[in-house]
Amino acid sequence: MPRWSAIAARLTAGATLVLSGILSSCQDSGPRFFDSSNYPEQLSEWQLLQVRSGQLELSDAVLPYELATPLFSDYALKLRTVWLPDGGSARYRDNEPFDFPVGTVISKTFYYPMDTTTTDEPRLLKASANTSLMNSGSLALDAARLIETRLLVHQPGGWEALPYVWNETQTDATLQITGDIQRLQLEDSTFAYVVPNRNECASCHVTDQNKGDLSPIGPAARHLNRLVTHTDGEQVPQLDVWQQRGWLSGLPTTERIPVNSSWDNTGNTTEQRARAYLDINCGHCHQPGGSGDTSGLFLHAAETSAMRLGVCKPPVAAGRGAGGHRFSILPGHPEQSILSYRIQSSETGVLMPELGRSLVHEEGLALVNSWIADQTGACN
Repeated sequence: MPRWSAIAARLTAGATLVLSGILSSCQDSGPRFFDSSNYPEQLSEWQLLQVRSGQLELSDAVLPYELATPLFSDYALKLRTVWLPDGGSARYRDNEPFDFPVGTVISKTFYYPMDTTTTDEPRLLKASANTSLMNSGSLALDAARLIETRLLVHQPGGWEALPYVWNETQTDATLQITGDIQRLQLEDSTFAYVVPNRNECASCHVTDQNKGDLSPIGPAARHLNRLVTHTDGEQVPQLDVWQQRGWLSGLPTTERIPVNSSWDNTGNTTEQRARAYLDINCGHCHQPGGSGDTSGLFLHAAETSAMRLGVCKPPVAAGRGAGGHRFSILPGHPEQSILSYRIQSSETGVLMPELGRSLVHEEGLALVNSWIADQTGACN
């Protein structure tokens, strides 16, 4: 993992001035904020992003961001943006998502790359989680299929989730409180892509069942602590970009900021990659206070106990979710580990995560299996 401090030190004064100029030039009319009694039917009314001339274009006022390791969602790509109201700034926190001001709107647009080389109907392609089709703030829609955009809106009473589903003509998305199910042809197979309803969003975004409030997941220090490419081609620390824009206060020195590995970066250890993968895919539920708390299995980044991570840990309630296996992780034996069994399942009531996917992430499963296979020891 690169040292962000060393990279930041190599930024020239000229590059810093270019970055500052880019950020200060955001002069469009900007997104609109709606109270919870007046949510618009069409996504375009938020003015976060618009379709123009076959391109999905971001408002100059929003800030796109990327995660070190993103959540798997049936091989879809995601375009993430954040917008803060005038004068607003998020407060840095080490391990929790940043403390965003009321009026913040976070968006996540799910889309697939398309194979346009065939003479038949263009087919959707599986995408690597850490790639993007964005180019200079826009996405060419002749090479992509938009599926949905989810908003998290910070109202005075807390965060609220809104699912918008894109139409067939790819011109706008409509609010679908009840969610949606679409049959998609992904490469050589067809599957059911599920857009969660508004209540189902709480299954992931209520990270503390004792409070019951929705919360962002991705905009946390360890997920955002990575390099991103700016329009001048310079690789810069992403959190510095947030701070330059005035949207992040209290950022500590680089050495003190936690960092997650990229799950597919083979330059990191298998353990680092697997822990980052489990953290973003499972840790929001399997953490103290989360919906998976009662299982006794904790997969968030801060967990250090091998037993709580699943090593030689029997299930709290044996059932078909255990697949007849005795331990969450049996060192050296992923084929006998409940964790692997549930990640490789696509059966309702068995698969994990319970929501957000219909397909098995074969590459993620292989990573977790390798991590378990590397472990030594025996369970009594």
